[in-house]
Amino acid sequence: MRTPSPKPLAVVADDEDTGRLLLAEAAIVAGFQPLVFDNGVDALEAALGHEVEIVLLDVEMPGMDGFDVCRRIRAAKRMSLPIVMVTGRDDKTAINRAFDAGATDFVAKPVNWSLLPHRLAYIVRNADREAKVLTLLEAIPDALWVLSPAGELRWSQNKLSQPGPPPDQELSDLSGLAAAVPEDRLAEVLQAVAQTALDARPRMLAIRDAASEDTPHSAELRFTRCEGGDVLVVRQDTSERTAAARRIERLAFYDTLTGLPNRQRCLEMSSLHIEEASLGGQSVAFMYVDLNGFKRINDTFGHSVGDTILQRVARVLCSTLESFMRPELELFLARLGGDEFVIIVRQTDARSMALEIAAAFSAAMERPIAYEKLEFITGLSIGIAVYPEDGKDVETLLKHADTAMYQAKTSGGPKVVVYAPVMSARLRDSLDLETRLRRALRDNALAVRYQPKFRLTDGVLVGAEALVRWFDEELGEVSPNRFIPVAEESGLIVDIGAWVIRNVSEQLALWHAAGIAVPVAINVSGKELLFADPARVIGAEASRSKIPASLIEAEITESVFVTDATAGRSSVEKIRALGCRVALDDFGTGYSSLSYLTKFPPDRLKIDRSFIQNVDHSESDAAIVKAIMSLAKTLGLLVTAEGLEREGQLRWLKACGCDEGQGYLLAHPLSSGELERRFLRLQDSQEAIPPMRSRSATP
Repeated sequence: MRTPSPKPLAVVADDEDTGRLLLAEAAIVAGFQPLVFDNGVDALEAALGHEVEIVLLDVEMPGMDGFDVCRRIRAAKRMSLPIVMVTGRDDKTAINRAFDAGATDFVAKPVNWSLLPHRLAYIVRNADREAKVLTLLEAIPDALWVLSPAGELRWSQNKLSQPGPPPDQELSDLSGLAAAVPEDRLAEVLQAVAQTALDARPRMLAIRDAASEDTPHSAELRFTRCEGGDVLVVRQDTSERTAAARRIERLAFYDTLTGLPNRQRCLEMSSLHIEEASLGGQSVAFMYVDLNGFKRINDTFGHSVGDTILQRVARVLCSTLESFMRPELELFLARLGGDEFVIIVRQTDARSMALEIAAAFSAAMERPIAYEKLEFITGLSIGIAVYPEDGKDVETLLKHADTAMYQAKTSGGPKVVVYAPVMSARLRDSLDLETRLRRALRDNALAVRYQPKFRLTDGVLVGAEALVRWFDEELGEVSPNRFIPVAEESGLIVDIGAWVIRNVSEQLALWHAAGIAVPVAINVSGKELLFADPARVIGAEASRSKIPASLIEAEITESVFVTDATAGRSSVEKIRALGCRVALDDFGTGYSSLSYLTKFPPDRLKIDRSFIQNVDHSESDAAIVKAIMSLAKTLGLLVTAEGLEREGQLRWLKACGCDEGQGYLLAHPLSSGELERRFLRLQDSQEAIPPMRSRSATP
């Protein structure tokens, strides 16, 4: 039986736990056995004490930083050992320091972890190839000349002229060396020869073929005095090293996925454009572009599909900008990261030009992006801030453009918004509210109120809806209309939803232990259905509290199915599999589609309060409500009317055969104790529908 060959070793050093874990995982995927360390001293000892194939170093580490470790490894180990520097400092100085220390490659954070294993494998293969090339070049240099102090050729060996001592002639007449050195550098070469012969100090001249920028050829001429006073000139081709330096610089300043300039390059160019605009009396518009719904593409179809979409969006943006190119207009496009792009527009009236470009972007993105058999329509949210009106520095202008983009994304109105100072105040208020809400959730400072639902035929309690309430010590009672949108936007709605499920489950367990069984409806947000797993939470909390999951009813809105019918239906099916009923909330408020009811019928329709408000006075509202009730009856669904506040509404709904109702006329939202005291302890003779209360009645 053959023993499998051990995997090659890789030294991984990072003082951050997450970075160290991800780097080690990348090394394993690339086929290496990682030796993992959290400091530079131990990493250096391992690299010098083992036969390793690659070294991955973070720059910032205790004891000895990555540059020093790299430098010491290079001094003691073979030059072909690949050393990759990993750092969040993607400035040019850090790159030059890494290269000077002997780094093979440079990876800037945030790292594309899915591509890193392939990159490591490529680096090792490339290092092996370069090692062979270096060995060959050290043994047989490209070219070698022995010259007298006066520049007379004594001997040569190179591919540009035949070996052997040619007749005496001046340096400028040597066709071989003349071909290897640019004509304008020959005098400098001759001077270096004379100086080296005089003082015996080694010298080096770098030469480069400036005529070929795409594939630059570079070399080094090294001058050393020989015994007898002659000078040895060795020409070594450094094109590979120059190209590697260019590759490192490109990795630091350009996005590897789209090929566009990255954040660091964007910041540099932004400063340059502002400086030139201030000198030339121009304005500079910063356009912050974000893709709508891109996270859902990644979550649903995977990052490979998402990366392809980003590449194609980048091409659309580039081609659209090309149509605006003209001599008096300066344009620059960069990818900041994720699904965010920045466009810089510099001219006399940059604001109007930016609006014109934004309109062209929006129109171009209305066309679907095809991927295999799929089509994606990815809208844009664009925020615009202009120098000097909206800020005098890059950081401020980008922040204000981002604020305007956020306004465009959340307002539900225009998808192109120009920054106004009031937006910053509104955003600060929103962030403050988010911070307070996050603290309230952490400190269990939210509350649940239960709004009873009654059967309209006899006034018997048939259930309750759980509603979240929040009282802040400084802000007082915060309306759900104010904090729920903030929770939705920040993603806190998922945590709040889980908190409500747990709270309700615990309360249901107390009632269940007392012999009381009342179904409670919980609002499940679209984000929970599309990006979380509410069925798992409901199942886990019901099991923990030892209650039937069927006591919990899930209320969802139709917008979930409009956003993503497949994902929404899958989540709802999991909830129903637990035995929970499903209610379609706010029915008829703008997203209605009969296909949703036929493809996946709910158990209950809840008619929105906007239709109930004037149902006994408005013929059109009455007709809509009658149509909804007729549709529900045909499909075998219960109907609950929301927002009952007047006796006239109640009489009309009872006369038309509406099944259930809830609202302030019947009962305000109550604490669990109040609900139990008023409605759940009555056993055989439950309280009938109470008379209408004043709006000022205490809930």
